[in-house]
Amino acid sequence: MNQASLQNMPIRFWARRVRLLSVAASLGAVGALAATFLFTHPDLSPQLIGPFTAIHGLLACGALATVSYLALMGVLWPLAQVMAAVEAIARMTGVASLAAILPFAQVAGPGGGVASSSQGGEAARAGHEVQLGFYAGFNRTMPNKVHMVQPGGTDLTFTDVKWIGESFRPEPYWGLRASYWNPKLRGLGFMFDYSHAKASALKTQQVKQSGKRDGVEVPPVEPFNKTFRKLEFTHGLNFFTLNALYKARGLHARFAPYAGVGIGLSVPHVDTRRAGAPIESRTYVHQITGLTFQALGGIEWRLGKTGRVSSFAEYKLNHSSNHAKLNGGGTIDTDMWTHQIPVGISYHRALGAK
Repeated sequence: MNQASLQNMPIRFWARRVRLLSVAASLGAVGALAATFLFTHPDLSPQLIGPFTAIHGLLACGALATVSYLALMGVLWPLAQVMAAVEAIARMTGVASLAAILPFAQVAGPGGGVASSSQGGEAARAGHEVQLGFYAGFNRTMPNKVHMVQPGGTDLTFTDVKWIGESFRPEPYWGLRASYWNPKLRGLGFMFDYSHAKASALKTQQVKQSGKRDGVEVPPVEPFNKTFRKLEFTHGLNFFTLNALYKARGLHARFAPYAGVGIGLSVPHVDTRRAGAPIESRTYVHQITGLTFQALGGIEWRLGKTGRVSSFAEYKLNHSSNHAKLNGGGTIDTDMWTHQIPVGISYHRALGAK
């Protein structure tokens, strides 16, 4: 190492730290805005700002802060050895042969030609990358079973309960995400994803049911509104998930398909009230109701000359197990399959790029 390189080392060191700190500041700002939105929402009354509502906002801020910390400290880098072993097993079994081949494909330019070696060098120098995204779109929850237990002899099971998503009505379907990509992991990355989906039980539906309501046996088929005045998760059938992603780099300079799986928490806003019950009996609060599992796949395309901004469209499926507690005692249990079609925009920030 020559003298000039030694003299430039402090400059490069601090330049790299400034980039990292700017990313951390951006993530912190997003988290702060999310928390501010949650705690100043006009529909929230003082009685609702309880522990579950606080967790709703703090989980988003904490997850974003964790992504920032991991990017700053580089603690994800040792996972390259683990992922290399996974890739080797995939090659031997042939299950993920595509994952082994695509990262070595030549990069096509915007016009369809092969990218130059200088472009490849720039991509390599970009190194580690943090990606922040926002999206909106459409969501739908499939018909499912609902089980309700309450004091006073109520134990009911409803089958094929139909839900409507109301994706474009306030509050609409939307979400935030933060991703981390490491060049040593060959197209594999990690993502925190928050989805604000919605599900509202159709009040006019006829439902099959069994059990007792207030100690009296119910008929096998009855209008849903005979039992419920309201059953909704419309201030959010919220999903907080950590995901592993694979992005097929090298197919084209601007377009890249991707897929992933994740696990996290279901934190819905439970809004339910029995038919004929007083308003004081209404359950209206955020709760951590169980785990959610997520699978997704989509395509991303870079915009502009710098490629720092991209658009994406995907399909996402969540399965959530929800065990909600009711005001005055009792529970509601339901497992929900939620289909989502997010369309959004992302900002990319390369860490340590020259």
